[in-house]
Amino acid sequence: MTYDAVIIGAGLGGLTAAAILARAGRKVFVIERNNSVGGAASSYKVGDLFVEGSLHETSNPHDPRDAKHDILKRAGVLDAVTWVPTGTLFEVRGGPLTTPFVLPDDLEAARVALRDRFPEARDGVAALFAEFKVMAASSEAAGAMTLAQRLTQAFGDNEAAKCAIAANLWYTHDDASALWWPVFGRTQGALLAHGARFIQGGSQRLSSALARAVRAGGGQVVIRRIATRIALSDDGATITHSAKDGSDPQTVETKRIIGNAGLDALAELLPSAPAAKLREHASGRQLSISLFAMTLGLSKPPREFGVSSYSTQLLPPWMTRLDQYAEGTSLMAHEPGERMPPLSVVDYAAIDSAVPAPPHVLSVIGPDRLSNWSADDMDTYRDKRGRWQDAIVRYLDQIYPGIAGAIVASSFNTALSVRQYLNAPNGAVYGYAPLPPSAGVVPPTPRTGIPGFYLASNYGGTGGYTGAIAAGGACADIILSE
Repeated sequence: MTYDAVIIGAGLGGLTAAAILARAGRKVFVIERNNSVGGAASSYKVGDLFVEGSLHETSNPHDPRDAKHDILKRAGVLDAVTWVPTGTLFEVRGGPLTTPFVLPDDLEAARVALRDRFPEARDGVAALFAEFKVMAASSEAAGAMTLAQRLTQAFGDNEAAKCAIAANLWYTHDDASALWWPVFGRTQGALLAHGARFIQGGSQRLSSALARAVRAGGGQVVIRRIATRIALSDDGATITHSAKDGSDPQTVETKRIIGNAGLDALAELLPSAPAAKLREHASGRQLSISLFAMTLGLSKPPREFGVSSYSTQLLPPWMTRLDQYAEGTSLMAHEPGERMPPLSVVDYAAIDSAVPAPPHVLSVIGPDRLSNWSADDMDTYRDKRGRWQDAIVRYLDQIYPGIAGAIVASSFNTALSVRQYLNAPNGAVYGYAPLPPSAGVVPPTPRTGIPGFYLASNYGGTGGYTGAIAAGGACADIILSE
């Protein structure tokens, strides 16, 4: 059988493209090297501890204006999972804020809350939220202004106001002075205008629903298989795939290839000329940041220790300006000291998350880089990771007294974990860094310049949950239009 499309990698983008194509009557074949589908959009257990691999909130796809709405509807999974309201966008504590501030996940309520907290900046707040409203409903982006420039335009040197609106900076990047304002504006605008949601039961529910949609449409999804070679011809391609240990090699014929993996990994499968062409796709682009994610299992619900919101952004005491956020990303290159990085603390028990308990799950996430960690000696790596976990737990215990003594289970994934599990270059979680456009560098696209070869991942569009789904939808649309 010759397939209309073979998808290499079963992350959100690849699964979305595969589901849309399968439901449109195309024959698709998905190859995934891991033990389950989903890539970063995965949930799993370590003993009794539930670990959410990536998501803790995304903009509400049930809002018809949301970029995911039509795509997930066409993929047949919009109503296959339950999108639980998070109640607020986040609470921010620390840094230049003298008292905590709660940002609602409603555009008007958030505008009023920010205006009332910072009355001296009411004009800047009004102008900023007018832009959020427009950006939330548009995929267009223009200009070269950075987030730092836009917030300084709105708030001057009022760093507390800047941190109140952008404390969740790591959702897109870690450096306000480099992050392209339209990218942040679209992401934050959608969360504010459409509402924030968590997938009940974890992100694996969505990934599994997409795989079921592929199979229901007549497609195939195979796991624990590794694509090892791509041979191109005028009529299409032959892809060789094997078991993870290299045994049982098989081939599959296809008219089109969809890549849902890092470009270097895909290029290694190709002959030299098309491999060079694929690498040109990344030419001039900087890779995104990575993340660390610590999951703590507590004997009691986090609220009993003073965790008052579903999502809390903890800004460290040393951080007095938003543009210092990026300094926290490189802290783990060293031994833990007095400085802690910015952290996001997520209490799944605060909403109807269906995350199993006990133990009660508290996620602690922050920006990271692969250069912070060395894999040369895994024992040394694990020891250093353990020291950082202990330091972060002590820091949390200062803010939420008693929480350290309630930990009964834990898991700590770093940028190195991301690199190893996702095979992502530099552990990049968002594909390319969302920087202002530069001369000669075109926006990322699913088209690679190789006939019949497309991308359905953050490398074919913008980063993040919504970006991966949008890239998958765009990739499917290109193929369906041909």
